[in-house]
Amino acid sequence: MTSKDYYKPKQEQIASLFAHNEAVGVVIEEQQYEVSCSFGDNSNDNGVYSAIQILVNLPAAFPEEAPVLTVSPTGMRHPWIESDVIVADALISWTYQSSLGMIVHSVCEEFRQHPPDKRNNGPEESYGHRPQPPIPSYSISTSSGTRPTSLPTTQTANSEYMAIMSKSPEELEELLSNETAFDIFFNDLDRVKNLKTVQDELQIGNENLAHKTLSQEDAVTKLRAEVQDLNTEYTALKSMFMEKERQQQEAFNRFSSSTVLTRLKAGVYESDDLSESVAQSFLEGSLDHGSFVKQFRELRKVYHLRASKLEKIQKDSLFFPS
Repeated sequence: MTSKDYYKPKQEQIASLFAHNEAVGVVIEEQQYEVSCSFGDNSNDNGVYSAIQILVNLPAAFPEEAPVLTVSPTGMRHPWIESDVIVADALISWTYQSSLGMIVHSVCEEFRQHPPDKRNNGPEESYGHRPQPPIPSYSISTSSGTRPTSLPTTQTANSEYMAIMSKSPEELEELLSNETAFDIFFNDLDRVKNLKTVQDELQIGNENLAHKTLSQEDAVTKLRAEVQDLNTEYTALKSMFMEKERQQQEAFNRFSSSTVLTRLKAGVYESDDLSESVAQSFLEGSLDHGSFVKQFRELRKVYHLRASKLEKIQKDSLFFPS
């Protein structure tokens, strides 16, 4: 389901929170809301609170994922409260169709009917006024897809919250002031360990892929050399082909219809000129009668043969298609 698909149901759940509860404040829009449950009397004598603040934390996948409700002041005792986190049955059995507003309202009614008591001895009572909200959920995407095991649940967020709330004020101050201590604590969180595991797996996968690629370097080099040789051979054969094609075209040009017609016309004119030259020589007395008749007859014979062929060619559709 995309973020657009979540938007409308999420807005409806937030609207129900305001509809079923009176004192609702916005801490972070669409992420955190504060609901005040007051019991009429502002005093808290005999260890009983007269007002409780419920911090409603909406995870990124809400309403597919259940909301996390925490209480303030911290360090209260009640069957529905475990380490400042509300564990009502309606939240444990949360579904997409559950109503956030009605669940929060039922929690307030339960606290009004059975107000929580103070917890006498606990490190949480002396530090801070409100439990930390859970870390939003997320997913890890890799080159091969999304890892289905990397999506932290509300339980994971609560375990991280518990890891912080179990610290004494002195230990918390040490974490804030000592970078080494903070690094040790941070690196020991389950979610951080999971991320490092994923990082290590990705690194190993990348190294294996790099080794596999390098192992094929010799084969790729050999194939590249073969391709280069084939390209050289192709270039030489192409040059030979183009030369033979040029020679073939020249041969075709010698026997083209226009070339044959031009040469035949030239032959007709040549035969006619030669016969006229022989006749002129006879008239001038340069040739005797016998030589004239013999030469003139041969030249005119050639002339008429060429003229006949020329006429036939000009009428032939093979040479002059219509």
